[in-house]
Amino acid sequence: MVDAALEPGVSIAGLALAHGVNANQLRNWVALRRRRQASEKELTVLPNSAPPAFVPVVAVSPPARPPAPSARPTSRGVRLKASLPNGVRLELEDADAEALSAMIEALGRCDVPAG
Repeated sequence: MVDAALEPGVSIAGLALAHGVNANQLRNWVALRRRRQASEKELTVLPNSAPPAFVPVVAVSPPARPPAPSARPTSRGVRLKASLPNGVRLELEDADAEALSAMIEALGRCDVPAG
């Protein structure tokens, strides 16, 4: 349809109607084709040019090493069970102190009506 719309004297609206396509959509497709053709004309290819002999090299930094384990022993995971007044039960197993603290803080912000 785009090729037909680019022919001289063709009505884009009529062509779109005949094919059951929105006329504005067909106009957008025609404009897109014209922009692509214009950008292709701007590209120049050197005749008889050989491919480059070298491949570009990208330097990558070495992967970061994980931090060394601390000398202090790791604490056991914590288990939290909460029963809210509205009947909702919450269980958090094998959580570290940071996750437990965040959960308690979040629960403290909740205004749960008694059900």
